[in-house]
Amino acid sequence: MTSKRKRLETDVASRSAVSKRSRRTLLPDLLSPLPNELLVRILKLLSLPDLLNIAPVSRQFLHLFADSQIWKRLYYSRFVLPRALRIPGFRDGSSREGKLHYSSRRAIWADGRKGGWVDMHLGDLEDDSRDWKKQYKLRHNWSKGKCALEELQLGQDLSIPEAKLLHKKMLVKVSEGIAVTADVATGLRAWDLKTKQLLAQVSLGLVNVQVAPSCLATDDQNIHDQFLDIAIGFSDGSFGVWKLNIQEKRILPRYRHEKSSNGELIGIAFSYPYLLTATKSVLISLYTFEGPSRKTRAETLESDGETVDSEGVQDSETETMKEDTEDELVSKRSKLKAPENPKQSTLQAPYLLTSLKSHTSRAPLALSIRKTARSVVVSIAYTFSTLQGWSLGVQDLHLRPSTSRSKSTPDITTTRLAYSPPVRSGPSHIPSSPTSPVQHINMSSLFRDDEELDGPINLCYTHPYLLATLPDNTLILYLCTSNSTSLSISPGIRLWGHTSGISDAEITARGKAVSVSCRGEEIRVWELEGRAHGKSIEVRPTVKPTTDNVGGVDVVSSDATAVEWNDRRNWVGFDDEMVIVLKESKGRESLMVYDFT
Repeated sequence: MTSKRKRLETDVASRSAVSKRSRRTLLPDLLSPLPNELLVRILKLLSLPDLLNIAPVSRQFLHLFADSQIWKRLYYSRFVLPRALRIPGFRDGSSREGKLHYSSRRAIWADGRKGGWVDMHLGDLEDDSRDWKKQYKLRHNWSKGKCALEELQLGQDLSIPEAKLLHKKMLVKVSEGIAVTADVATGLRAWDLKTKQLLAQVSLGLVNVQVAPSCLATDDQNIHDQFLDIAIGFSDGSFGVWKLNIQEKRILPRYRHEKSSNGELIGIAFSYPYLLTATKSVLISLYTFEGPSRKTRAETLESDGETVDSEGVQDSETETMKEDTEDELVSKRSKLKAPENPKQSTLQAPYLLTSLKSHTSRAPLALSIRKTARSVVVSIAYTFSTLQGWSLGVQDLHLRPSTSRSKSTPDITTTRLAYSPPVRSGPSHIPSSPTSPVQHINMSSLFRDDEELDGPINLCYTHPYLLATLPDNTLILYLCTSNSTSLSISPGIRLWGHTSGISDAEITARGKAVSVSCRGEEIRVWELEGRAHGKSIEVRPTVKPTTDNVGGVDVVSSDATAVEWNDRRNWVGFDDEMVIVLKESKGRESLMVYDFT
């Protein structure tokens, strides 16, 4: 038997030499010794797929992968630059100066929900406090329709018979993560959509059970100071103003206007100090809360003859809204109710600036108030019938501070009018149920006259976009162009995509729109800015498992979000992070929260 050969010392030495020589052949690590600031500059030059491949290499690169400056450049390249290139003249006029290239030091970008240039070094948009990776992920989820779904039960009190609540649906508005709801049973409530908790609740003070909230508006001018102003119109012609203190979780009543004989309010817009209302008979009233005191109002009524003349009246079919006579203004101002409590949070009785009346216009209407650098623009979008079908009209009132020292109210300097080309509806179609909470119409009344079948069932106007919802499962987008001398409406663009009747749609000043079907769970997101033919993305949510009784609020589990054909979606609203849909199922209402974060 042969014995095993012993390993010699020379063999061990030769092996160690070979292994040492192999180590010397490896490429040296030249990146790790570099400072993180220089590595970030290098990583900013890479594309997103390359960054995703580099991130798992080491902990250091995984940490650098989340650097805000890297994602700020990616955000600019994917979402900001394509939008800037759609601005007429931006490409040709700025490319020679190098403004189309990314710069981390650039202070102003063409981006933002407000539709204009955004200063990246002002307010809450400071680079140090903004998570650009989170912003990129948020915009990416919007573009792909990816979100998480939760259902928030509103817990409506059923002490009032359901038969009496059929025409008294819940109203909802969303602003910066805060949802405001108003109805007869539970009053006015505010919800934190991130925590799914009830912030505050207050009674509307309705003595008559037949009186119900009919329209709702919010004013988020002071949202960064944790305040949100709320205006509600009622079916008896009255309206009220409340203030939500988000930090203290309180809702304070500020003013309540008594009922009016002009009829139910179907539209309201509020931007302090101006408030705009519209009745079912298309009577438009513009108020200001910074008018003259009650003692001096009688003296100023004589000088109110400086009202605005309606311009551009074409014929009886396109008649614009005309102002009431001076006697009617005096009678309406005498009905204004003084604030009941002389507290600091209360408002004085509003001053009626002007009132407009039309005999040919009809619902649906859309009201808006926007502030520019030189004036405040009050807009009314309305529907009217023509011999060729139906058309939409927009009337702008420009308000400026009065030049007279003896007059404290603003002057209506100009009135501009614009009309869309007539649209002829199909000869036979069955309209979808118009279940928008802004206006509830009895379906039986729609079949009395064929003329009532023509036209949109809902309007949303956020300058410069006017979006009309039609009963044939489509939308029409109009672009309103306004300057110092004229106002015009472009021909409409038909938007296709929905497979069932559309209940509601909303659009922002940046051209992002969300529409929801009456039945099922079809929700579509539209990016309409600068595009001749709008394309939509269908929202495909992932049901998020939740627990019950979170913070005293019933959050439905994932099994409860199953779609049933009898469930109705009555309203849609959204902000930068969430889409909120008002759902009605088996006589109870809930909020469907689509979270894109």
